[in-house]
Amino acid sequence: MKELRMILKKEFIHIIRDKITLALVLAMPIALVLLFGFTISTDIRNAKISVLDQAKDSQSKLLVDKITASGYFQVVAYPENEVEIDNDFKNKGIKLAIIIPPHFEDKLSKEHTANLQVINDVSDLNVASILNNYVRAVVQGYTEEYNQDSQAGFDITTKMLYNPESSSVYMFVPGIITLIMVLVTALMSSITLAREKETGTMRMLLITPVKKIHIIIGKVIPYMAISFIGTIAILIISVTVFKMPINGSLLMLLILCIIFMLTSASFGLLISSISQTQVDAMMITMMGLFLPTVLLSGFLFPLNSMPMVFQVLANVFPAKWFILAIKDVMIKGSGIFDIWMYLLILLVMAVVFIIFSLTRLDKRN
Repeated sequence: MKELRMILKKEFIHIIRDKITLALVLAMPIALVLLFGFTISTDIRNAKISVLDQAKDSQSKLLVDKITASGYFQVVAYPENEVEIDNDFKNKGIKLAIIIPPHFEDKLSKEHTANLQVINDVSDLNVASILNNYVRAVVQGYTEEYNQDSQAGFDITTKMLYNPESSSVYMFVPGIITLIMVLVTALMSSITLAREKETGTMRMLLITPVKKIHIIIGKVIPYMAISFIGTIAILIISVTVFKMPINGSLLMLLILCIIFMLTSASFGLLISSISQTQVDAMMITMMGLFLPTVLLSGFLFPLNSMPMVFQVLANVFPAKWFILAIKDVMIKGSGIFDIWMYLLILLVMAVVFIIFSLTRLDKRN
């Protein structure tokens, strides 16, 4: 028993001394409960929509007020025609548009029926389905209130934009590309650099005449190349097997992927700079990058359904901006002028992460 106590004492001392691993192990259950508890939800609040009111009468305005007051929608634009609606989908990030026909009040009072057109952005199939149900629920409530004085009904016509066949592959392909890049580029880069530090070879490399930035680039580029090959394979399979179109420029799509790989690699470099061991680097990458990529990027769960603190936190992670950009290019056919802000954010993140990491590398080595 004495030998067992000595071994136990040694292991507890080792765990206590490894403060990063200890903190991660203790924080992991709390973080997982909070992340999964607040992010996994099918409710959506304040989704951005446009309303084209061609009637502008008292009943159409009452219907718009009902839509706004429901809490499900946030009307961000009142376009004058359907061309402006197309621009709203690309430039204002709306998820849905509602078109109220001319003479709306007259049709309700005389013909006891009216047609509403709902245009859904089906690039995210789950969100589109939920919002479509919300619209029908709001219209049903409006109908019941209107029918207290008379009898009327609505014919709701739904138009599927960007994904007319409602294929789920449109939602999963951008997410899979993102996860592959994060796993290969960020995770492998962080583990490789952490291993160099753990074994002491990084210190030896830094005292050689080779520039520090060249050492880092030499360590990162091979994993970026592997990640790029994997991305090309995913795109080929998506187009040939699942018939997913690439509506935007293929060159723009590849440039976007390269920029995201650079940002992911810089994130991996940042993680390696604060890690003591390979295990630390792997755990920090999985908890600090991989899980947020799955939960806070809008890939699986809509950001609008999360508390505001998580919506703000999502802005820190590159995956959110990359998924927004790649969906716009692949599905909506957007160009450089539509996604320039996303590209700028990713590049700024990469520069900040690299500068901070190189500064830490100087202090630690």
